[in-house]
Amino acid sequence: MRHVMFGLTLLVTIFASFASLQGADLFGIQVYEGARLDTEETNFLKKVGSDGYCYRTGDDVKKVTAFYQKHPGLTSLGIDGTGGMFVKEENGHTVYIRIASPWQPAKGGEMKKDTIVVITRE
Repeated sequence: MRHVMFGLTLLVTIFASFASLQGADLFGIQVYEGARLDTEETNFLKKVGSDGYCYRTGDDVKKVTAFYQKHPGLTSLGIDGTGGMFVKEENGHTVYIRIASPWQPAKGGEMKKDTIVVITRE
């Protein structure tokens, strides 16, 4: 019984930590409200040496890019019907926000029709 309780406590803690990232700041950038962390894509980023996170949302690209256009301190590097890119320089670091839909997973496979938001720091 003690092992079951420990396992449940661990799961609750893990899910609570993921939920707390939603709407939170990441490298000084607000994570798009309602976006969910994509652990597989995030793990791939980390494996190739990037300091970043991938989020997914069912909202369309226009809504997501409009959200980041209003974010203070971001500069748009371009927006079109399939996505956009923003940058922020702060304390010697550059933070990039890449938004895309459709998009293809890093390991290949079928194109995804939802919207991905990738926030990385260099």
